[in-house]
Amino acid sequence: MNKKLKIKNNNCLSPPSEWIKNNLPQCNTNLNLLDLACGNGRHSIYAASIGYKVTSIDKNKNKLSNLKKNKLIFPIQFDIESNNNWPFQKKKFDVVIVTNYLYRPIFNNIINSIKLHGKLLYETFTAENYIFGKPNNKNYLLEPQELLKLARNKNLKIINYEEIIITKPKEKAIQRIFAQIK
Repeated sequence: MNKKLKIKNNNCLSPPSEWIKNNLPQCNTNLNLLDLACGNGRHSIYAASIGYKVTSIDKNKNKLSNLKKNKLIFPIQFDIESNNNWPFQKKKFDVVIVTNYLYRPIFNNIINSIKLHGKLLYETFTAENYIFGKPNNKNYLLEPQELLKLARNKNLKIINYEEIIITKPKEKAIQRIFAQIK
């Protein structure tokens, strides 16, 4: 039986994205999930609370320290942008989550790390976000329909896609996609 974790909204850990929660399939079979650039691990903790075996990767060792307490979470400190080696060359995941992070050179690695019929949930900022503040560097902002085009180019089945401006918990312009490897 999985225990539901209470997720506190304090300075250290914001709640998981409602969109991620609504689209992440419930897990009863200990599926493997990668939370890429996980930060404090809000999605890692949520995924573990519903049964996933989670690999959480981030470059910030301090942010990963609290995740070590959870036996369903395997935290890895690794800087994907500085290290030329993708750490999951031989590992495939049932689900990959990426939120509030964009580093285009690893798109192919992300897709190649998902099992056949596995899922991708990706949610991050778009170019319109400059209106609301940071991030506002175009290198970290998606172009219009960029995730949609990526999914189509990789022949993924698109389950859910949005390109919207949201107002809660704060105003931001985002794209988000839920896709499946065919």
